[in-house]
Amino acid sequence: MKDRDLEAEFERIVAGWETEAPDPHGSSVPPSPPPDPSAGAESAPGEASGPAGTPTPAEGRFKDTGLNLPIAPAAGHVWRGSEPPREDVDELLDAGAVDDDHFVPPTETDLPTAEEDPMFWAIVGGLGGGTLLLLYILFFDRGGSGWWIVTAVTMIVVGFVLLVLRGGTERDPFDDGTRV
Repeated sequence: MKDRDLEAEFERIVAGWETEAPDPHGSSVPPSPPPDPSAGAESAPGEASGPAGTPTPAEGRFKDTGLNLPIAPAAGHVWRGSEPPREDVDELLDAGAVDDDHFVPPTETDLPTAEEDPMFWAIVGGLGGGTLLLLYILFFDRGGSGWWIVTAVTMIVVGFVLLVLRGGTERDPFDDGTRV
């Protein structure tokens, strides 16, 4: 763009600076009243001002809109914040709430004894004990026998194999592939 065209475009923008952008939502909130010229807002000496001491648009100033931000007159500004809560939602939620049907947690189940379920305790001993033994060797007994490492890894592998075998091989005939 040529300098002359650039300056003409700048003058056009500055001339339309005081016009306000239309409200895209059609808000019924009236715009804030202009400041009272008799409030004593005097312009500094040597500063050009328009009627009643307000700065002219040619000085490159903008109208105080409360946020002190310039707003282009042709830009559609859309507020993208959350909507205020609706009051009828609470009424609908209260109307649909039934206090009789509330969640009752299942009763606590105790861990099985070693006589009832020895495989469970073999899995816990293999996975938990093997891991703890391996950590003990790693942190406290690095110069010890290599057989301790073999024992720890064997315990972990045996615990994992027992865990897989405990899962069972029968499938639910009504299972549609979503299994937890």
